[in-house]
Amino acid sequence: MALHRKSFRTIVLSILLGIAVGTLLGELLGLVLPDGVPRDVLTYAKSFTLTPFTVDLLVFSFTFGFSLTFNLLSAVGIVVMIQLLKWSW
Repeated sequence: MALHRKSFRTIVLSILLGIAVGTLLGELLGLVLPDGVPRDVLTYAKSFTLTPFTVDLLVFSFTFGFSLTFNLLSAVGIVVMIQLLKWSW
């Protein structure tokens, strides 16, 4: 199988997609699982936030900010997306 070079944008978007899907699955499993250690492990999440800042141009203004929530299944999602990237055309 020939190895194709992936663009940086494709890699970053795939990793972000893996994080998003993993976080969503972790939250959904948290709703289904009963209280206990497995639920606590799967639903524990850490948020990384870039505080919002505003650019005021008198006529209009922009507010920019970014937040990323990461849990255990997000790590699994990253691994799955990297494997899919490695084996995709």
